[in-house]
Amino acid sequence: MVFNIEEAVIEKIFLHHIGNKSAGESYYISKEETLVEAPILLLLKEYFLRAFKSEEQYHFKHDFDLNQNEVYSLVKKSFENPDSLTENSANLALHLYNKSDHPKIKAGEFYVVYFSGLWVNGETCDAIGLFKSENKDTFFEVELKHQQFDISSREGININKLDKGCLILNTHQEEGYLLSIVDNTNKSMEAQYWKDDFLNILIHNNSYHQTQQFLTLTKQFVTEHLPQEFEMNTTDKIDLL
Repeated sequence: MVFNIEEAVIEKIFLHHIGNKSAGESYYISKEETLVEAPILLLLKEYFLRAFKSEEQYHFKHDFDLNQNEVYSLVKKSFENPDSLTENSANLALHLYNKSDHPKIKAGEFYVVYFSGLWVNGETCDAIGLFKSENKDTFFEVELKHQQFDISSREGININKLDKGCLILNTHQEEGYLLSIVDNTNKSMEAQYWKDDFLNILIHNNSYHQTQQFLTLTKQFVTEHLPQEFEMNTTDKIDLL
């Protein structure tokens, strides 16, 4: 998918805190929309949307009835009635908390954001974003006081490092919508909870996905099977790949 975020607007934003359920950590669910000043909204838009660069597309799934996919159902209600996002956002946060039951899952802030004016593949549409920040960076603050520099540090979220994100486009509803995801902390199997347990999504079988599958099979054939039939050195493999 090709995104143009310049005209996109954050209409609503809800912020929650999700702890690790298996570790006995609690959660905090906001009951009201988070109010943010315009300059911070622009930074948040960059933080949320700039990370979506992959051509891979996904859609919600369920083994029996798509409406039983909890995230799909809550997102569908929110698209149909944006005013219901307050309640639906709280239920999304609680659902994420219930799926955060692996001991290595990190606590963090969970954002539910309603966007309008997002251009995707040449068309404009609304979107709902689900984002989680899990890691904090240390920042130095340097301030001149009484002709001397004062240096202090504080922890905060790096706006260039989105940890987890899911952007749900208000299109192809009957097929489970079109989604794009980001998961920059998925280094081990326990991190699959975001894609598999919480979202419950499946990759969209489009031309990009088919090409990636073909390239993967080709690489496996060149690196694993061809050397069994022919004498090949590393340079030969690289050239062929």
